[in-house]
Amino acid sequence: MLEDGLMTVPRSVVECALESAPSRFTIYDRTGAPAMRLGEGSTYLSVGVTNLTYLDPADHDRRDFTLDDIASAARLGDGLPNIDFVTTPGVVRQSADLPIELVNQHEFLSMVTNTTKPLMVLVADAPTLGDIFEMAEAVSGGADAFSERPFVIPYLNPVSPLMFNEETLDKLLMCADRGIPVVCQGAPQVGGSSPVTVASTLVLAAAETLCGLAISQLRRPGTPYITGTVPFVMDMRTGNVASSGPEMLLMMVGMSELAKFWGIPSLGVAGGGDSKAPDEQAAMEPAFYMQGATLGGADLIFDAGSIECGLMFSPEIAVVSDEVMGMYRRYQQGISLDDESLAMDVIREVGPGGFFLGEQHTLEHFRDMWEPSLMSWEARSIWEENGSKTMGQRARERAVQLIAEHEVDALPADVLASMKAIIEARRLTLTTED
Repeated sequence: MLEDGLMTVPRSVVECALESAPSRFTIYDRTGAPAMRLGEGSTYLSVGVTNLTYLDPADHDRRDFTLDDIASAARLGDGLPNIDFVTTPGVVRQSADLPIELVNQHEFLSMVTNTTKPLMVLVADAPTLGDIFEMAEAVSGGADAFSERPFVIPYLNPVSPLMFNEETLDKLLMCADRGIPVVCQGAPQVGGSSPVTVASTLVLAAAETLCGLAISQLRRPGTPYITGTVPFVMDMRTGNVASSGPEMLLMMVGMSELAKFWGIPSLGVAGGGDSKAPDEQAAMEPAFYMQGATLGGADLIFDAGSIECGLMFSPEIAVVSDEVMGMYRRYQQGISLDDESLAMDVIREVGPGGFFLGEQHTLEHFRDMWEPSLMSWEARSIWEENGSKTMGQRARERAVQLIAEHEVDALPADVLASMKAIIEARRLTLTTED
């Protein structure tokens, strides 16, 4: 309803939207295999999101993101076992050879050819999203195949406070028309584009994402919809935006709880932070945030490797986040209390003063215990023999190795040709307009 130029959404419309939006649905990978089941208690992690600069782990050169860097970040995410999907990791600047209208399409091409994992894309407008959907259809084998097994999730933000611009609405409606899962969540800045308390900012973010939900369900009931919020705080000492700290985690977990109450999946942020270098702070921030995100019940979390408040992507911090996520996944499994796990018969057999290392039960189950791939558990003597490397050095070496050596199954030549043809068709429209 319109009143004094302000659109309001009746409560009944929101309630109907909550009823029609699915509480559970599956996201597939590039091959069409099920990859992520949302709404059932699992938390899935992604690298990146739209950083402006790339910190090369080979030489720590800090530079503007390139398409090659997009490919490197996607390949890294593909090779890390606890990374489940890849979000557009950086923003590539336009150039004479790469007009702004084609940047997102080329970013997608770099991503989809360097990982088979699901993709979350951030794009400028509906025509660009349409091109990316066509490219995804070429990969999937047609429009019906892509709609039935979607591996691409568009990510949208309203403009806080309480505005939907035309570009966001167009993209939201396009997702609904095709039945493709979509993220639409607010990103208010506490003390800036939202009030200065966590509770009031949650009210604002909830209103924004519920408005998007209502629009999607009015357009096409049953559209898979993902809610949540990207929490930011204005540092009142400097005016800078911060993306780490207890208030942001409270806001993210609060929105996850609201999403569970509403019965729709949610997206949060974890794996990055505000440090300006891949240092101790950059490792501490993912550990803090990912615990809250996983225990708080977010279905999806992105930002692994994003530091400097999302301005720079550090592959080694993405490696650290992958290790942390592996620990939390094991933690979430809890303790099994079946007879085999309790092992009462083994305890009786070994008896007081005994030793369990040589038991058959130990042989059968020791691999059930979590083991690090990055942290140091070895004796000091072995650590010194291996060069006395810090965790940061090990993370850096692993990032360099994965980017250089990890192999991703190549797409068929005709699929690549089809995607490039879609981009060239868009380029021709630009030439015609000129």
